[in-house]
This record gives sequence, structure tokens and C-alpha cells, in this order.
Amino acid sequence: MKSKDFENALIGENTIVEDNVTLGLRYHPECGGTVIGDNSIIRCGTVIYADVKIGDYFQSGHNTLIRARVEMGDFCTLTNGATIEGMVKMGNSVRLMSNCYVASRTCFEDRIVCGPNVVFLNEKYPGRVDGVTKGAYVESDVMIGGGAVILPGVRIGERSFIAAGALVTKDVPKKTLAVGVPAKFYPLPEELDCPCSPEMAMQKADLWHPLGPSPFSASWPEEYGEPPVTEPVETEK
Repeated sequence: MKSKDFENALIGENTIVEDNVTLGLRYHPECGGTVIGDNSIIRCGTVIYADVKIGDYFQSGHNTLIRARVEMGDFCTLTNGATIEGMVKMGNSVRLMSNCYVASRTCFEDRIVCGPNVVFLNEKYPGRVDGVTKGAYVESDVMIGGGAVILPGVRIGERSFIAAGALVTKDVPKKTLAVGVPAKFYPLPEELDCPCSPEMAMQKADLWHPLGPSPFSASWPEEYGEPPVTEPVETEK
């Protein structure tokens, strides 16, 4: 049913919506509404336009932006500051880490992870050559490292691994390791030739989810010494 606080959004069962969130933003006189599935969490600062369909177990970080005509499957995640410029399609278990930018007309299949600050572009010669813009097409089980830039119209093949900081200027064959600026292609190492981690792809709650496990149970590298803040911080004097 529609939430009385978000009259232009249909919000699923057991979905948590924090304060200072905008859902179903009316961007045009002909626009519709927004649908968000069950068991999701929408964190403060998030803005989602109308004409957006999101599946179950969606997680947004703080200050994420999703413009109109976006479809997502189940278990999709956008962490802090991620932006989707609209007209983007995602399958199930697509995960965009902090400050990722996805231009319009980009398409993702299933089980894809993008590290922080990954950029997807959709125009080769912006402001110089007219034509229809076209973003990348990313096949299933692709991992893209932080800071990578994916140029317009590129197709990234299934199970490929794009190294951090790579500049991808042309199609990436399936099961390929792409490294460098511009990216050079190598056979995918055996240890990386596998689907994305099911624990990450089907994550129901992150470390900071109010219904997840205790954050004080998370691991810490022993060689780094004592872990930070090992119990709830007291504020009462």
C-alpha cells in the first residue's frame, strides 16, 4: 500500500525508510510513481525519482540519487553518494559502492560488483558530435575495481575482472582480466574464474543494518593490533 508519508511511492513490507528521504519525486507532469520491494532499507539523504521500479532487499547508502526510468531486480545495493542518471536497467544482485556514477542508457545483468568511484560514461565526444547516447552493457558475474572508467558503448563479457583504476575503451571478452590505462587484456587467472560471491550477491543486510548482526562481531586483521571501538560508546556523564 502507499505510505502516508510518501504518497507517490509504493513501499514493500518490512522496508525501513529513514528520515530526510524523497521517494517518487514528481519530475514531469506525465510521470507515475515509484515501487520499492520488501525488506529494503532507504537511508537518509536518498532521493529516488518517480517511474522507478526496485525489487526486494534493496539497500541505499546516504545521499544516493536514482533518477527516473530505472529498473532493478532483487538484492541491489547503492552505497553512499552513488548516482544513477535514469534510463538504466539492472538485474539481480548489482552492487555499486560509494560515489559510483552511472550514465543513462547503461545496462547490467546479474551479480555485478563495482568498487567505489567507478564511472560509466555514455558519450564519446560530448558537446562535439550529435547522436544517441549509449552507455555500457555489463554481463553477469563481472567485478569492476575502484576508480575504473568505462567508456560509452563498451560491452564487458561474463566473469571478467576489471582492475582498479583501469580505463576500458573497447569491448572486453568473456573471462578476461583488464588492467591499465588504456586497459590491456589478459586471460583470467584460474582463481578469479568464478561467479561473484553468493554472500555478497544475496546480502540481506550490511554491517550497519539495524536488523543485521552486531557490528562488534565483525572481524579485524590481527596484525593491525587492537580493533577500534570494541563495545557501544557511552555518552551519559
